[in-house]
Amino acid sequence: MVRTKEKAGASSSSQSQGKEQTKRRRLTQVGDPGSEEDAPLRGPKPEWTSDSLLEQPDEWREELFHDQMNKLQQRKEAFTCEKEIREVDFGPFGITDKFKALGWEAAFKCYDNEVKKMYDDRIQEWMATLECPPFKAPNKMKLIGWCNGVKVEMSYDFLLRIARFESKYSNEYIYPSVKDLYHEPDKHPNWQHMLDYLFLSGTTHGKLFRKNLRTEAKLLLVLCTRNVIPRRGDKMEVRFQEVPVLYMLMCGKIVPHCRLITTLLKKYGAIGSEEKGSYKRFNPFDIQHLGSGWEYKELERYHKLKTDGRWWRVLKVDARPL
Repeated sequence: MVRTKEKAGASSSSQSQGKEQTKRRRLTQVGDPGSEEDAPLRGPKPEWTSDSLLEQPDEWREELFHDQMNKLQQRKEAFTCEKEIREVDFGPFGITDKFKALGWEAAFKCYDNEVKKMYDDRIQEWMATLECPPFKAPNKMKLIGWCNGVKVEMSYDFLLRIARFESKYSNEYIYPSVKDLYHEPDKHPNWQHMLDYLFLSGTTHGKLFRKNLRTEAKLLLVLCTRNVIPRRGDKMEVRFQEVPVLYMLMCGKIVPHCRLITTLLKKYGAIGSEEKGSYKRFNPFDIQHLGSGWEYKELERYHKLKTDGRWWRVLKVDARPL
C-alpha cells in the first residue's frame, strides 16, 4: 500500500514516529511479519537479494534483514563468535605480541564470562536495526540499534569500559580511510606500500587473494576474522578495509574495533537474566587445527607452520644448542 501524502509540517514528525515504532516493537518470532503494527504505513515490499541493505527503503530494512537470516539452514553459523587465542600456541610465532603491543590482550579470550551461551535472536534483532550516524573521527563512531525495546549504542567509550585496548600510539595516529591512503601518501602509509608489506611480491595486481598474503599476515587475518572483524563469505579474498587493519596490526600502530555485542546488550539490560539463549561451543584456536590450508609440525628444536606450500619456522625458546 502506497503512503498517502502529508502536510509538510507533519511529514517529519510522522516519519520519525513511524521509525520509532518499527524499532520498538518486539517480534514474537524474529522477523515475523505477522506481528507488525505499522504495515499500512509502508509501500510495496521490495526484494533484497544483493547490494547494501541501506539502499532499501528504511521502513523495510529490518524485515528484509530478518528474512535473509531466517532463510539460512544453519542460522547459528551466521553468528561468528570470539575464540580464545592461546599464548602457548601462538606466542612462539610472535602473534600474541602483536596484540600486546597495542595493549589489547582482551582480544585473546571471549569477552563475556558466560562463554557457553549465544543469544542469537537478540543479536539479530539489534543488528537488523543498526544505524551509523555521521562522525568526524574514528573515536566518535557509534552503532545504534534497538533490542527488546531498548535503544542500544556501541561507541568507542563503551568499548574502553569493557576491555582494555589502548596503545601508546593512540594519541599520535588516526585511523585512515581508504580515500586518505590513496590521496594523502605523506600523511598516511601509501596504499601500495601496505600491499607490498602484506603480500608476496607481484601478487597485488587485480583481486587480493588470501593465499598471496605473507604467512604472518595470513595467520593474523585468520584470527581477525573471528575476534576483530568477523564476516561470512568471500573467504578467498582480502577486503580493502582489512588491508589497513592488518598493516597496523603488523606495525603495532592501531587497534581495530572489538566485537562485544553480547556484553553490550547485557550492559543495556536488553538481555534479561531469565533468557536462556542457546548453547554453542567456543572452542579455542588450535594451531594444530587451524583449518584447511594450514599444517603444523613440532620438531625437537622448531615450531613449523605451513600454508600454500610455504613453511614458517621458529626456534623454540628452550631449544637445545647445536
